[in-house]
Amino acid sequence: MPDPAAKRCPYCAEEIRAEAVKCRYCGSLLEPGRTWFRSREGKMIAGVCAGLAEQFAISVTILRLAFVLGTLVSGFALIIYLVLWVVMPYRPPRDVPAVRSAPPPP
Repeated sequence: MPDPAAKRCPYCAEEIRAEAVKCRYCGSLLEPGRTWFRSREGKMIAGVCAGLAEQFAISVTILRLAFVLGTLVSGFALIIYLVLWVVMPYRPPRDVPAVRSAPPPP
């Protein structure tokens, strides 16, 4: 009989402790980690710097200057920015209701 304080890993189906964050058998993370999002508010080009600044609680101006200086010095920062632009999704809207109802009849 399974222990009530246990759950199954969704990846390997082994029984693990209920409070586990990582499976001890397969090593998979059970809870999604922090995801980086691009920001729609305060963006200048793609929202990458605004999203990273929001995630790490730093000034967006400092982050933008770091990307510009990194691009001028080596050009590698531009490649990083372009990769982040492609990989990072936009942050989902926060005020959208979970269930949309049909509009009222006219």
